[in-house]
Amino acid sequence: MNFGKLFSGVVLCATLVSGGAQAAVVFSDNFNGEGGGVSVLNYASFANWDVTGQVDLVKEPGYGITCNTGSCVDLDGTTGPGQIAMKNAYSFNAGDTVNFTFDISGNQRGGPGDNLTFGFTFGGLTQINNVDFWGTNFGSLNVSSYSNAFGPLSSSYPWTSYTISFVAANAGNVKFFLGTDSADNVGILIDNVSLSIGGAVPEPATWAMMIVGFGLAGSALRRRRALAA
Repeated sequence: MNFGKLFSGVVLCATLVSGGAQAAVVFSDNFNGEGGGVSVLNYASFANWDVTGQVDLVKEPGYGITCNTGSCVDLDGTTGPGQIAMKNAYSFNAGDTVNFTFDISGNQRGGPGDNLTFGFTFGGLTQINNVDFWGTNFGSLNVSSYSNAFGPLSSSYPWTSYTISFVAANAGNVKFFLGTDSADNVGILIDNVSLSIGGAVPEPATWAMMIVGFGLAGSALRRRRALAA
């Protein structure tokens, strides 16, 4: 057996592992465990979120609202608008792709269309590339925080999944937030929030290739030693 060629194959497997890494979900929340499974107006006791202003926790079919997975958040609380922001920051490395995904819907109770405010804060000044919102690429940013708005969303706007993504140019950490500037007691609904960070989990197929490759390399090395003896 040509050990040199076999070793090259093992190196190729390792390369595939490093290049075939996929994003790992580091955070997810569908709000179903909040409030004892019932609707709560002006809810501020989230396990994973800090609240600014006021938001309502809705357990469907409360208030005539249909959530995407049982419970959701109305960003315009009973007496005014609010914002939810991640309690914890999540770390990333240079080269990682960060994807923040969430479902939004217009408020089925009616009312005028509302805007969604969204963004993120870093632990310090951070360079990010391929910044993408709603499928539109905004290029590169060098920021410690960023915010924007999307809308207005009418009451008939269906549940839709959106992603904010970027590629980190340097290591850091990030928190995301979602809110509204609506103040009519009928706000945008939020459900199924998740955060994934790339480069953390090799794909199963590439793990298998690497394990097989190193196994073959070990067998070949033992054979060479046996022949030398």
